[in-house]
Amino acid sequence: MRSLKYKLAPLGAALVLGLLLGGCGTATTATNNPTKIAETTVTTTVNPANAAAAQAAMKFYLAVTLDQPRAQLETMLAVPGEIQADGQVAYRDPDSGYGVLIRFGEDDAVFAKRLLPSGRSPELAALNPFPVTDKQAYRMAVGMPFYEVQDVMGSDGIEISLSKPEAGSTKQVTGLGWFNPDGSYAVVYLNLPQGLVVGSEFVAGPG
Repeated sequence: MRSLKYKLAPLGAALVLGLLLGGCGTATTATNNPTKIAETTVTTTVNPANAAAAQAAMKFYLAVTLDQPRAQLETMLAVPGEIQADGQVAYRDPDSGYGVLIRFGEDDAVFAKRLLPSGRSPELAALNPFPVTDKQAYRMAVGMPFYEVQDVMGSDGIEISLSKPEAGSTKQVTGLGWFNPDGSYAVVYLNLPQGLVVGSEFVAGPG
């Protein structure tokens, strides 16, 4: 039986940070292949202070929704955006240093969002039961189901990116992240609603 240290809400139209909102309790882990692995019930134990700190750090990311008009988003965040070389726009919380990177669509509404970490991101690293490595990140094969990702990574991860389907596709892509105390982190990208791996990466910590 698999044992997970904390629980992220199940994959669906949009992953949400149930871990950050729920603190501790009992969660049901559903898999994408119930004929191979039955549902299991595990007890989640998340330090409430760590969960509260992580939620506060990620408030810009959590506040932004797909299809949100740019004018509404900028009024809500109340900070100036920094246009990047690729045309995306970064917004950072002056209090926490965390932020959100936005890709706007042709309609000037949010097409995709990604968390911008702050330095070593201690608030997020505190949520990981164990450090993660580049070897774990690159064990992800295209098409791997989510329950295998859980087994390799040791826990569910937290949502750090979400996008609308690209033109000609019906599948969204979300990124789940696992953070280390040195600021490095692994990201596994999954399509929605199937929850199958489409890619992965390992990002080195700050120098």
